[in-house]
Amino acid sequence: MPAATDLSQYLESLPAGRRAAFDRLAAQVAAIRVPPSISSFTFRAGQTDHPDFDDAERVFWRAVEQMYLRAAVSDGELPLLFWGFHSIDLLGRRHSNGVLVTDRTVYLDDVGRGTVHVPTATLDPASIRADSGSLQLGDAGLDLTQMAANLQPTSAADAAVYLAAVLSTVQKADAAAGADTDDAGTVEQLVLASRLSTDFLLPSRPKDAKGLAKLASKWKLSTEETLLVSLSSATFAGVYGIAITDEAVYSRDLMEAVNRTPLGNVDGFVWDADAKAFRVADGHLAPSHPAITDDNRAYAVALLTNLTRAASRS
Repeated sequence: MPAATDLSQYLESLPAGRRAAFDRLAAQVAAIRVPPSISSFTFRAGQTDHPDFDDAERVFWRAVEQMYLRAAVSDGELPLLFWGFHSIDLLGRRHSNGVLVTDRTVYLDDVGRGTVHVPTATLDPASIRADSGSLQLGDAGLDLTQMAANLQPTSAADAAVYLAAVLSTVQKADAAAGADTDDAGTVEQLVLASRLSTDFLLPSRPKDAKGLAKLASKWKLSTEETLLVSLSSATFAGVYGIAITDEAVYSRDLMEAVNRTPLGNVDGFVWDADAKAFRVADGHLAPSHPAITDDNRAYAVALLTNLTRAASRS
């Protein structure tokens, strides 16, 4: 799938339910007053009336590309707000420094110092504060000394109050929405939209048919179930990996028997560092795969969990 080049293209790639959720959340964030002292650092999704910059939409999208799309915690997040500024490295490349708020994750990127990803639902708005030349979000901090000359006396404190209001609004809106629509979409749609798309095998892709047929045969999958997707590889020792049908999650490690857990009994995919495997349910450990690394494991966990939920709806 070609990468989106702006917010409109990105939103068009999402299911209708997610687009509706974006419209709702973006409108609520837009209703929050932006203090004048931080207007030049505040960029809302879809904002066309920025008081300071004509290219505000591009500034926002650059932050989405650099802070979210390159290191997404999950697919299909709804980017709502960027608060921050740009830095330029020795090669003249522009980087987004600051805080990006989506409906699921708060991304903090302090270029040169580190990045932090915090679930939106678990970040306490009261933990956002200005403190000794930095903007603190819980235990994470964004250094403000490098752009202190551009700040007004109240800018840091105003930013903390504003970001706390945005976070609180998003949290309350999600709670009021009730039913979780975040994972709307079929198994195939979620896979095709993911960063690991080419590592999965899908029945709709002719090139994957042989691999799926071999897995179904070797693992003796029931012909009454529909194989929806697999993250698997074939070796001289057989096929190993993870497969999801419309009834269950299957897995097999090399030299081991096949494990099966009905979809209704799947707890999720929780990484067990000691076992170096994913815990799907009590007594069911699923092996990792070369496509899953330390850097993308959290992302893979969220994706596999969402695929299981989508399979339950199929």
